[in-house]
Amino acid sequence: MKDHLKTEIHEFITNYIHNYAAGENLVLDGSTNFVADRLLDSFAILNLIMTLESQYAVKFQAKELADPKLQTIEALAQIIFEKSTV
Repeated sequence: MKDHLKTEIHEFITNYIHNYAAGENLVLDGSTNFVADRLLDSFAILNLIMTLESQYAVKFQAKELADPKLQTIEALAQIIFEKSTV
């Protein structure tokens, strides 16, 4: 069950980026840095975080969101997973 949830979160984030960035040749994996690669602007990032908080019943502190480690798909999925399974 837990592995399924982590996969679901990863896919949710990936699909969000695909839908927002809408690049035909866009190849995403866990190490994709959606900030450094400029796939999402600040509004889209904020919307993604708010959507994830609502979808997975988690909450982020502003301090957490400033962590550059959370700019990759895998790291963001991992923290969502950890917060949702506490």
